[in-house]
Amino acid sequence: MGTGDPWRGACLRSLVLCWLLSWSGAIGAVGLEVRELRADLPASEVLAGRHDARLEPPRDTPTLQQPHRDAQWWRIAADTAVEAAASPKLVLRSPFLYRVQAWVPGAEAPTRHTLYGADADDRYSSRALVIDLPDGLRAGEPVWLRVERSSTMVTALSVESLDQVHRSDLAFVAWRSLVLTSLGVLVILALAFWGGTGERSYGYFGAMLLCAIGYLAAIGGDLRWMPGAEALFGTSAQTNRIFGCIGVVFSNLFQRSYLDLPRKLPWFDRLLAAGTVIAAVSGAASFFGDWSAFSLSGNFALLYSAVVLLVASAVLALGGDRVARVVLASWLSLMVFSFLAAAQMMGLWTGPAWLGQGLAGSFVLASLLLAIGLLDKLLQLRRDRDHASRQAVIDPVTKAMNRQGIEERLYREVEQARAQSTPLSIAFVDLDRFKEINDRHGHAIGDQCLRIVSWRLRNQLRRNEAIGRYGGDEFLVVLPGRAQHDALAIAERMRISVNCRPLSMSEIRIPATLSIGVAELDAGESMASLFERADAALYASKSAGRDRASAAHPPDGLWTV
Repeated sequence: MGTGDPWRGACLRSLVLCWLLSWSGAIGAVGLEVRELRADLPASEVLAGRHDARLEPPRDTPTLQQPHRDAQWWRIAADTAVEAAASPKLVLRSPFLYRVQAWVPGAEAPTRHTLYGADADDRYSSRALVIDLPDGLRAGEPVWLRVERSSTMVTALSVESLDQVHRSDLAFVAWRSLVLTSLGVLVILALAFWGGTGERSYGYFGAMLLCAIGYLAAIGGDLRWMPGAEALFGTSAQTNRIFGCIGVVFSNLFQRSYLDLPRKLPWFDRLLAAGTVIAAVSGAASFFGDWSAFSLSGNFALLYSAVVLLVASAVLALGGDRVARVVLASWLSLMVFSFLAAAQMMGLWTGPAWLGQGLAGSFVLASLLLAIGLLDKLLQLRRDRDHASRQAVIDPVTKAMNRQGIEERLYREVEQARAQSTPLSIAFVDLDRFKEINDRHGHAIGDQCLRIVSWRLRNQLRRNEAIGRYGGDEFLVVLPGRAQHDALAIAERMRISVNCRPLSMSEIRIPATLSIGVAELDAGESMASLFERADAALYASKSAGRDRASAAHPPDGLWTV
């Protein structure tokens, strides 16, 4: 088998899963006529056909939606006969709050169906309510449904065989597991990054994803196994409205921080703040009651904020903003699905049955892309921090380490030498008569001389050895793993590399020499003592006539660390 076969197999399985999710699963594509009776009348009268004249005209699509009535009747009839041999089921997808009583042909009593509570049927997934049709259906024979509770959710109806129901349930469970697990992992990562970096964007991002998980679980019935789930999720739309409104608030705060709107687009930042306030007020009010006005205001806040963010990110992206391009790439699909879902809940249109699952998938896609964008931002912040750290210990003239940097390096090398019982030496290097060079040629030429000397010294060192500018014309060289006699030999090479030829700059050639003092760290010796002995050796080189390297005397007595 070739190396590409596993990839082709994975792609094929993904395509099959997507096909299962998008396929209606109806037996022979049974057409359904759906008519509503907008009144809660006695069952005996409705079943006897005494109110058929009051039925509304057939709906354009086989869907059920009753946002304004707490209870009413629905008449479902198939345009072709459905045989009982296939164990047919009437399937109501995305039922959310609806409590359904079903009168089917051949049954002696109605059956009760709901997503939450005692009437929930655990034999099937939470994607739908499944109603048995034990005797099948004759063409035009009605199934009567009494549906309680109002909801803005659109419930699609179809007739499926038992095998088709199970296949669709498996695909649904796989899809929901992927969605919720992906969001959960991203929440953990976002909160971990927030705790590790203190960057508020990650906190807002994690809170937004938590609200997304709560919202999807509330409307999808994923938590119906949880004790108290019916009271929390199945009695009203308050919980999902609260999750939705708080999610809009955190989404706006995240995008505001991530896009840096207060600095880049202050006008759009004020527009977005209005949507944030509306969502916050709607979410807070939903704690105290299930009022439809706050459902409308919450959906309006979502649509309004989506438009503002879309326009703001487009404006920034056109200006070359990299972060805004990430937002556009990741947020566009979620904005579209959120816009369509909110418009459907507001009664502006009736979407397809797969809209809810598309919204869930867009959450994952947007979150993954935004997580990648946040990670890129984190890496950029780290690069900036590392660059700033490097600049803080770099001498601007010679580009070698400055005094702080070379002392920190020496401290680490001393600790390592003590821990591993390895030798360590240092060398103090002084450019002879540097003041005369400055006085005669100016400080610009003096700085260039220091740069050339620094380059020549660095060329004599190994990779693990370091050099830093310690003072005006003085360098400190750290030589880990070098005993004093080796360090003295290196000091001689450094001295010869400078005095062997003049320092050449433009039309000026300046002869230069070095005075060097070398000292090796003794057991139990402090850094202060090491510095003093190297400095004394440097002074000895200068006193002896300069242009030479001298070794320090052993320390007098025991210097404690």
